[in-house]
Amino acid sequence: MYKKLGNTVLKTGENMEVGMIDVPDEPHAEEIKKFLGHKPGNYKWHIERCVTESLDALETRFYVGKIDGNVITNIMTVEHEGIGILGHVFTLPDQRRKGACKGAMAYQMEDFRQRDGRALYLGTGYGGHPYHIYHSFGFESVFTESGFMKYHVNTDFEERYFSPAPAKPKSVEWHDWAKLTALSAIVGWDALRSLTWNVFGPTNLEGGFLGFKHALETDDAYDDAKLLVTESGAIVGWATVCRDSQWRNAVAILDLFFHPNFTDSIPELLSALKFPQLKVQCYVDSSAEKKAAVLEAAGFACEGRFKNQFTYNGQDYDVLVFGSTS
Repeated sequence: MYKKLGNTVLKTGENMEVGMIDVPDEPHAEEIKKFLGHKPGNYKWHIERCVTESLDALETRFYVGKIDGNVITNIMTVEHEGIGILGHVFTLPDQRRKGACKGAMAYQMEDFRQRDGRALYLGTGYGGHPYHIYHSFGFESVFTESGFMKYHVNTDFEERYFSPAPAKPKSVEWHDWAKLTALSAIVGWDALRSLTWNVFGPTNLEGGFLGFKHALETDDAYDDAKLLVTESGAIVGWATVCRDSQWRNAVAILDLFFHPNFTDSIPELLSALKFPQLKVQCYVDSSAEKKAAVLEAAGFACEGRFKNQFTYNGQDYDVLVFGSTS
């Protein structure tokens, strides 16, 4: 469904109509696919699917600016329960420097707030022109000098969203996309968050989730994957199990990350996983004391320690290897 949001006058004096396409929407499917046809790989996979089919409870919206009925700029959001990712910001090359993106984004951000949105995340180059555009709309770096940016409608969002509450395991669904990024955005916690996804420290999972979801749907790369969700719908932990190709798939890797307020719920998350009848290893950075304790309580034993295995944010980390034989 297309909904006109308003009009804005560009720097050239041209009038641009701004509207929102709430997908799936067959009448606008080809228009969206053509305009964003340059998007690669799994980004294109999501676009081509979302315009014609519902993807669990994921909400995908395309905010477009039009001149004389033709789309010249686009901003996409993917959301669930007020948590979203903003991406696919693109203006046709011959329509740039007119203020089209800022004009469309003003309507997009207001629409997000009017729909009781709570948090948006995006990724861009730190300090570049797009960074400053996003900053002008209230986005800020997740951590110092980072292009991973966040916008919280209320400043106490994280405190309230991740407040202690009962939590239980669940399977991975499309609408977990942005909520996983909200979890991966927390600072001051484990540095090594997922070896399989190459996630070290706060990370935008806009692309990472798509690769993960595509693998879950199209091949058998993962033995299992579960998320930890609170009664209010917050994703507060993830656990994945897949084969380690370095050892000819004879060993499995457990990746585990969770918010510290939910440490007591992690045993239930681990119990919900289906482990293969193989040796399972989990790599833990030397600062992740709670993670190490949870693994030991679950029957994993520390098998070794790699000294100064990686550096993150100027700090050297050892990596402990915890193993368990099913």
